[in-house]
Amino acid sequence: MLTVLKPVFALGGLGMLTAMVNKAGAHELKATLLAALPLLPWVVLIELGRQGCDATATRLSYGARAGQVPLSVLVRAQLIGTAVSSMAPAGRAAAEATKATLLTPYAGAAAATAAAATSQSASLGAGGLISFPCAVASYLMTGWSAFTVAMVVHGFVLLLASLGVRAGLRAKRLGAWMRRRCGKWGEHAESFQASLCAGGLCPWRPMLAFLGSRVLQVMQYAVLAHAVGIDATVLQALFTQGLYLVALAMGSLVPGQVGVTDSVFSLAAGAMGTSAAKAMSIAVLAHTVQAVFVLVGALTPLVWRTRKVTAAQGVAPAVPAPA
Repeated sequence: MLTVLKPVFALGGLGMLTAMVNKAGAHELKATLLAALPLLPWVVLIELGRQGCDATATRLSYGARAGQVPLSVLVRAQLIGTAVSSMAPAGRAAAEATKATLLTPYAGAAAATAAAATSQSASLGAGGLISFPCAVASYLMTGWSAFTVAMVVHGFVLLLASLGVRAGLRAKRLGAWMRRRCGKWGEHAESFQASLCAGGLCPWRPMLAFLGSRVLQVMQYAVLAHAVGIDATVLQALFTQGLYLVALAMGSLVPGQVGVTDSVFSLAAGAMGTSAAKAMSIAVLAHTVQAVFVLVGALTPLVWRTRKVTAAQGVAPAVPAPA
């Protein structure tokens, strides 16, 4: 169903983007973007750091099996997963599923699936945690505005979702049901749940790695704000990050959140003390950096081949370590 609706969401996003460009003024937007281009390489450099944090989070999600996954294979999976995350509906979940598929020959299906679930939970938790300082920044800038309330709600929802996903998959009743229903796959289902239950309810280590990625993203938005001529204070950067997270939640079914992020930034121009064109330029420049990594991720399977490994060759017995 989502595959069928994907073109509809994409067209809707492009329509919103076109409307926002006309509203903000195409000439001012173009001039702002051209002036900001010299600082774009710094944003790309910070994005490389974010990719490193995300790959580290994935590795930590494997616990004791992390050593079975070669670093080069992990980096390759991260690049491909980034492209999937940017373009697929519910991108983060799709990216984790993609990485699990690529890493299964090395860690085993049960461990890879459990790691993907752990990584997804950790990502949600990190997004929830960073939302609260963003909400504080929004409150200091705008009071109890719709932006502030949205960031607070976003933080609580993501934290609850993170713990809910983790708790639900660790439930003993679910494990028993999976063993009854999965037939010959019951053993894999049991191993999957055992991997999830090895650590605590909250996967702190991968969550902190993802939180590091979000902190770097705040730095990215500070650079982008400075590039378009906005005062790049800590409050401004946190507020901008909060806007992005809210837009990400609203436009999760739109490829790359094109049009959604731009609209949210344009609407927040007054709160940011700038013009709609400058506020929207931040989102457009972020899309540009995103497109670079989508292109890299899309080309990675074509230019970076790996030796085929069977599950028997790649998997060795190991007891998952606490996340």
